[in-house]
Amino acid sequence: MQKKHYYLLFLPILVVYVVNLFVDVMVVDAAQYAEMSWEMLTTKSFLKVHCLGADYLDKPPLLFWLNSLSFYLFGVSNASYKLPSLFFAVLAIYSTYRFAKIFYSEHIAVMAALMLATTEALFLITNDVRTDTILMGSVIFAIWQWAQFFETNETKNLLLGSLGIGLALLAKGPIGVIAVSAALLPHVILSRKWKWLIDMRMALVIIVIGLMLTPMCIGLYEQWGWKGVKFFFWTQSFGRITGESEWSNNPDTFFLLHSAAWAFLPWTLFLLVGWVDTAMGLINRKYNVREIISISGFTLVTVALMLSRYQLPHYIFVVFPLGTVIGANYFEKAEKKPIVKKVLSVLQIILLFALITFSCILQYCLKGTDIFSLFSLVVLYLIVIVTVIYTIGPVGSLGNLIAYLGHKLKGSKYLSAEMHVLFDIAYRNLFVLSAGIMIVFGFLMGAFYFPAILKYQPDCDFGRYAKEHAAKGNFVAFCYPTGAVDNFYAQQAPKQIWSLEEFNNILKQNRHVLVITTPIGKEQLAKVNVKYKVIEQRYRFQVTKLTYDFLNPATRNGVCDTVYLIETGK
Repeated sequence: MQKKHYYLLFLPILVVYVVNLFVDVMVVDAAQYAEMSWEMLTTKSFLKVHCLGADYLDKPPLLFWLNSLSFYLFGVSNASYKLPSLFFAVLAIYSTYRFAKIFYSEHIAVMAALMLATTEALFLITNDVRTDTILMGSVIFAIWQWAQFFETNETKNLLLGSLGIGLALLAKGPIGVIAVSAALLPHVILSRKWKWLIDMRMALVIIVIGLMLTPMCIGLYEQWGWKGVKFFFWTQSFGRITGESEWSNNPDTFFLLHSAAWAFLPWTLFLLVGWVDTAMGLINRKYNVREIISISGFTLVTVALMLSRYQLPHYIFVVFPLGTVIGANYFEKAEKKPIVKKVLSVLQIILLFALITFSCILQYCLKGTDIFSLFSLVVLYLIVIVTVIYTIGPVGSLGNLIAYLGHKLKGSKYLSAEMHVLFDIAYRNLFVLSAGIMIVFGFLMGAFYFPAILKYQPDCDFGRYAKEHAAKGNFVAFCYPTGAVDNFYAQQAPKQIWSLEEFNNILKQNRHVLVITTPIGKEQLAKVNVKYKVIEQRYRFQVTKLTYDFLNPATRNGVCDTVYLIETGK
């Protein structure tokens, strides 16, 4: 496949991202952030952040500002919640391309951008949207602009780089400036570009970032006093290392590394080998490393994050753009290493086969014999495989490939010259094959498997029904703990009730009340002869913590709770 065809892969990638826009938000974080953004819009409290009506002090406000603006422009929906983050995902991909192009060939730059675009991480965070998509886009944008500034001395790059740092700080706090600094400072030190640190224009950096942070700092001070300002600049980030932060989930030492192993799929092998190869090259000085921004940023930030007492898998995503530059550079370098190329080819094909097999398992677990999803699984994977086979030059087709192997390798004890040629051809097309299979995997997840899982998060559908059928104050949760997801989809907060006395008081005001409840609540209503109609009965499960028993269709219902949407007075 010609290198220009790589650009065509961005179109199906965008299709997957668009599909992800319309998937329901998941409990806990995404649903909470969606509710907070809706609450910010409805209360017009843009400096003081609230969650379910209570003061909120955790994440900076950029995500909520952007989402509330999106809600204002496009209405409150799944897509409008995720749209700003999709913009930053695209920004991250483009910035990765432009950053890599400063130091490497056009081909490596495109490969790095495609690697990032097709990682499981990008497909995940354009669906389950949190603050990390904005952080990733802002950080790599800043790194690109600052790297360009060091090359060209253009003031516009300095200002845009400062804008990127400011956005990163507003997205997730000091980790934004830490990530940019960890990537760029070793470059400045080793290239001896000290003059940039004392350039008078550096004052502009402080001014730009200071102006961007001012509204947030005002809101923090008005809402929390100096405690809020300290929390943002110190406790939330550095406090997780020093122990001042109360957040701790006692992660194992290598938690973020094995999180990266699955989140960086299907490119994990190339990142790992490229990371080790580049590090050893720097240590042993056996060859000139073309740039150290990617290796220093990826390594130092990863180590810093590993020191935190509270870690989640998506924390490592911020360095993935730099990881793809490492991986893409090594992908091309490995083509000149015959043994390495053969080993990577075999391992990568095994990995891709495992991805396809995993898709089949998910199909069985979540969609069964559903014709449309099953047809999509079979046909899309076949399209990718056949397309690659028919573009591998001398072989040309699947039939020729079988004949080629049968004729050339029959009776061969060792690898023949023809087999070496075959490996060369296979490796050249391995990139497109890997990207194509991952795109199909991402599409199947967004179009079929995530929606199937989210059927067991019925609060979304109950909330939508309440939005259409329940007047303000007539939406009730009886013996049922509600959360942000109910508020977001209903666009009103259900009244939380735990006693029959409170429930009767509501019925005195209005006989027709829409109620979310459990079997216990339903039994209590029956005991006092409350007349009602069951609108819908659903199974409920915490979908962010999937288990074998849930995924197994034979045992799924046994690990789910039953919930009801009922209407009284019927």
